[in-house]
Amino acid sequence: MEVQLLKRRISSPRAATVVALAAVVALAVTVTPSLAKKAESFLTAKKAAATYVTNKSAATLYLKKKAASNLFVAKASAAKPPVVGIAAGTAPFAITATTAGYIPTAFTSFATPVQASSAVITFSGNVSCTAAKPTAALACPIQILVDGQSQGKVNIAPAVAASPTPALLSATVSSTTVLGKGGHTVAVQYAGAKDVSFTLKGWNLSVQAYPQPEEAPVAETTTGTK
Repeated sequence: MEVQLLKRRISSPRAATVVALAAVVALAVTVTPSLAKKAESFLTAKKAAATYVTNKSAATLYLKKKAASNLFVAKASAAKPPVVGIAAGTAPFAITATTAGYIPTAFTSFATPVQASSAVITFSGNVSCTAAKPTAALACPIQILVDGQSQGKVNIAPAVAASPTPALLSATVSSTTVLGKGGHTVAVQYAGAKDVSFTLKGWNLSVQAYPQPEEAPVAETTTGTK
């Protein structure tokens, strides 16, 4: 009996089934890692809910055109950014003169994009104004020129005794104007004065031009005739 059991052979169809089953198991072992990796690209319902919103909720995240116009300014009518021009110098400048003369390199050029821009001009520096016999009437004036036109003389420092040599003091002069559309140049001059000497060292010139919103054209109205 035992010999017969040992000699029993598995039938050919059954052997084929066993071999096929073994191949399927081996293939599953080989493919399982790639399937697991691919499965990572899918989100569970819980994770998806934490990451995304439903279509119904998403509808409330966007503003309708009318609501947006009440909250925001249209891009075409939004304020334009300011235009800036700057210049600076560190070289000492000293002069004794009764007539006006430009301070070397104390100028800046820029362009404004609209019909009218409000401009603020600021000039500052370390200065001294000396006189042999200083009085309350003596001072050192400068003038700011916009496109060659003087904005008026301004005393930047009062006169003091020349001896001992006075320390330089920080002083600032500001001016405002309105600029038209196009290119502009702002420069600074020592305006000149009698009986005084002017010294300047370490100066800054800045211009900030703020474009004004342009007025909408007036709509023409026509009246019918009967």
